[in-house]
Amino acid sequence: MNNKNILIGGLIAIVCVMGIAYAAFSTQLNINGTANVTSTWSVGFDTTKTSGTGVITPTAGLSGATTPTGTIAFPNSQTATITANFKQPGDKVVFTITIKNTGTLKAKLAAPTLTMTGGTVSGLTATKGNIRFTVSNPASTSVAPTTGWQTTAPTWINGRYIWSRTKVSYSDNTTTYTKAVCITGGKGSTGDSGVGVS
Repeated sequence: MNNKNILIGGLIAIVCVMGIAYAAFSTQLNINGTANVTSTWSVGFDTTKTSGTGVITPTAGLSGATTPTGTIAFPNSQTATITANFKQPGDKVVFTITIKNTGTLKAKLAAPTLTMTGGTVSGLTATKGNIRFTVSNPASTSVAPTTGWQTTAPTWINGRYIWSRTKVSYSDNTTTYTKAVCITGGKGSTGDSGVGVS
């Protein structure tokens, strides 16, 4: 019996010694590092393209009338300021603004937003690094055109209005014009089918 106790006590002592030896040889490893981004992000408007073919394309609203004008200015590479100078109802100016990526990261052109005062914006598209849109002067029944008058009646176009004025010539070789009046309205909606009479 005593021999068994001695043996058990010896095993416990050995286990304790092993546990202490294991703890004495444990250690902690640390890894320190730094991640750097060497690519550059630089996307903005091409501020050199402010005029020329394909950049500003004006169209007069009336045949033979004075052509409207437009300008593009860039206060900085992220802001474009456009101005359209209309002469008569129906005028429009098409603007094409180019986006330039001078960074090393690839960029994707999302749907643009445009804030406009005084004109109507249509055809706003963004493709292949270009933003293209049309600014038009809506036809009006209350604002008479200042140019484009002619002696023959023009063909009516849906969305446009025909104005009339009379030229008065005097014996002293002076002329005046009566107040311009809008003589056509817009296209009405389709009415109900008529009831036949039998």
